[in-house]
Amino acid sequence: MKTNIAKITATSLALLLALLMQTNPVNAQQTWHKSGKQNSQPGAKHEKMEAQHVAFITQKLALTPEEAQAFWPVYNEYDAKRDELRKSFRESGGLNKAENETLTEAQASKVLDDQIIEAQKFLDLRKEYHAKFKSVLPAVKVLKLYDAERDFQKMLMDKMRQHKSNPPMDKK
Repeated sequence: MKTNIAKITATSLALLLALLMQTNPVNAQQTWHKSGKQNSQPGAKHEKMEAQHVAFITQKLALTPEEAQAFWPVYNEYDAKRDELRKSFRESGGLNKAENETLTEAQASKVLDDQIIEAQKFLDLRKEYHAKFKSVLPAVKVLKLYDAERDFQKMLMDKMRQHKSNPPMDKK
């Protein structure tokens, strides 16, 4: 029994690493930070977060190697489309509070209507991929996926709040 669990764990880990290497290419461009220090991987934090996200979801869903192989390409496609929608929404001119104060009634009405249209686009995407997720995973694991996504976002927000209230000491 322990041997089977060890094999499944080792196989899952190997599959996870293979998926990470395939979906998160390393950006080898060199950039400079405001501090004047060179950073050879500007996306390193993002890649680390993505790896944590993959590991978190894989663990919460208890994906078998077969499920992971079918699930991750679908999820990565969904995530990419969701990112495109977010980018489009940001670029379409989200307003800040100061700008909201100077809007005419017609402009405010258009902003509100645009927000509903954007929300519907996100809902349509989720509905489309909800069916795709159910085609590669049991419904119980799809439910766990939605919970895991919320839990991961909550964990990130908690870390951000903690970091904000306890900033790291500047090393010199």
